[in-house]
Amino acid sequence: MYAAERHRRIVEEARRTGRVAVAELAGSLGVTPETVRRDLTSLEEHGTVRRMHGGAIPVERLEPTLATRTARSTDEKRRIAARALDEIPADGAVLLDSGSTTLAIAALIPGPTSPSSPTRCRPPRCSRITRTSISCCSADASAASPVRPSVRGPPACSPD
Repeated sequence: MYAAERHRRIVEEARRTGRVAVAELAGSLGVTPETVRRDLTSLEEHGTVRRMHGGAIPVERLEPTLATRTARSTDEKRRIAARALDEIPADGAVLLDSGSTTLAIAALIPGPTSPSSPTRCRPPRCSRITRTSISCCSADASAASPVRPSVRGPPACSPD
């Protein structure tokens, strides 16, 4: 059995049962426990499972997906977003972190909309934001657009 096939079966089992154990996987997959541990390490590096002593659990058990969180408490998130926008001056700037509530805030920022005018972000950072008045950038070192230290004035991203 190839590694990709084992990985698929491990993830399916973890999602079906909520957890997997190294010894049980080794038996059912016909491989050594060391091979299972390497597979679990690889799957954890890809963000599919979280290693625990003796096995792993699917990441969905730890934190719901963004799609799930976005669908929850939508009325409350809209009220929070509307209230947050009231605090931003017309010529002000706002920095938003990731999350389903901040996504609701970004969706309410006034300005022209255009599905064919993406922001400067690369998916998935701002994949749902299509407002042309928003310049999106990331402060992490792997960001596609470098971030200037200043957040005053024009957008804090350099042009693409």
